[in-house]
Amino acid sequence: MMTLNIDDDTANLLRQLSEQEHVSPAQLIKNLLSDYLEDLADAAAADIALAELTCGKDDTISLAEWEQQLNALEH
Repeated sequence: MMTLNIDDDTANLLRQLSEQEHVSPAQLIKNLLSDYLEDLADAAAADIALAELTCGKDDTISLAEWEQQLNALEH
């Protein structure tokens, strides 16, 4: 269990949004936090992929090449 202290304006916005979404304020906070943490993980993975691409550890292919490879797998 965790306790969260928020100002009145934020609490009012949270209450309004939780009513709009038909979820409890606690569930809304859980959902928002989960989404945020997933976004952070995705951004970190993208940073790693970009770094690998930039330093030559990975390379890219064109869309046409990708489509050729995909078509070859289908046949």
